[in-house]
Amino acid sequence: MLGKRLRELRTAKDLTQQKLANMLDIPRGTYAHYEIGKREPDNATLLQLAKFFNVTVDYLLNNDTAGLQSAQPSKEPPNDLIKFLDQPEILLEGMLLTKEDKAKIKASLDIIFWDTKQKKKREKS
Repeated sequence: MLGKRLRELRTAKDLTQQKLANMLDIPRGTYAHYEIGKREPDNATLLQLAKFFNVTVDYLLNNDTAGLQSAQPSKEPPNDLIKFLDQPEILLEGMLLTKEDKAKIKASLDIIFWDTKQKKKREKS
């Protein structure tokens, strides 16, 4: 699973194996072996990869499906989507959402819910 996660995160950032290996200061072949499962990174490299991709080591190892770095212990996810979007770090397909991304999503949700409210009002009339 580590290899699959690394490949997904790397391609989401539109990086080649060579570019990423250069950024991490490791040989490309070594990184390629991580992706195909022929080698496992040592702890220091695993931490470096997690920091680079802004995910947890547990996420890389598939023990944590949320995958987000957090200074707080994990809690139950909020039931409210707007509150969820207020979290500091949210990933979408391996990429960190910016404040602007979150604002666009919230604006889209406002439109959807406004339409729903209008339909319900018409149904009641």
